[in-house]
Amino acid sequence: MIIITGAAGFIGSAIVWQLNQEGINDIILVDSLGSDEKWKNLVNLKYIDFIDKKEFLSLIEMGTNFGEVPFIIHMGANSSTTEKDADHLVENNYRYTKLLADYSLVKGIRFVYASSAATYGDGSLGFEDTDDNCLNIKPLNMYGYSKNMMDQWAYLTGALKSIAGVKYFNVYGPNEAHKGGHAECCS
Repeated sequence: MIIITGAAGFIGSAIVWQLNQEGINDIILVDSLGSDEKWKNLVNLKYIDFIDKKEFLSLIEMGTNFGEVPFIIHMGANSSTTEKDADHLVENNYRYTKLLADYSLVKGIRFVYASSAATYGDGSLGFEDTDDNCLNIKPLNMYGYSKNMMDQWAYLTGALKSIAGVKYFNVYGPNEAHKGGHAECCS
């Protein structure tokens, strides 16, 4: 069974779609559907269960065993580069990711999380991820900083030897319409 967070978002739903194309349906989807239209991104997908993000976090904090889980693919995040609520971004993009990483490390589950190219700041230090680059780059917004907090934690604790962060640059495509204007301008 594979667990995918942010499963109703653009990248999460594309990952589920691809897994379905490969005949993999033994998937638990995790997201917070809210009151927008992103639920529509799930309609054509095959999966065995959907768990609301808050419930999932409670289950993770309790150490719940979900059975044989080879992967947790964590795409869930607030991806708004213009978000001003720093506490929300730290809680949602750093602490949530760190909690899942810790859980995965303890349970021996492979963990992949969404980082962001926003961590690179103005790019003056390049766009390479040498081991310690996350300690030197200077994100330009709180979103990028919240993502870099996780990258730094993963590097400084040695977790990066067992987990992977994927840095997405600006992405847009099908299943982003629920974001409105933000989807047209931001990563």
